[in-house]
Amino acid sequence: MKNQNGITLIALIITIIVMLILVAVTVTTAVQSGLFGHAGNATKEWKEAEDKELNIDSEIKTNVNGSEVTGINNVVDAYTNSNSTTTPQE
Repeated sequence: MKNQNGITLIALIITIIVMLILVAVTVTTAVQSGLFGHAGNATKEWKEAEDKELNIDSEIKTNVNGSEVTGINNVVDAYTNSNSTTTPQE
């Protein structure tokens, strides 16, 4: 019985206690530093920037082959389609 290998119950309990202490310190540091608040603010700012980008996109207007096109994706598609119908010049 003296040559048994393996982890003891005491070693397992000590490991769990050390891990719980590390988790407690990490969570306390994250809460006190305002990490979650900064993440929430960043998310709100990102959504506002995305909305502003969509508004700018809807304001883009141009004429392609005599027809008015609105929105950057539509403008790109219209130019691509109008250039693909003509034969390339070499």
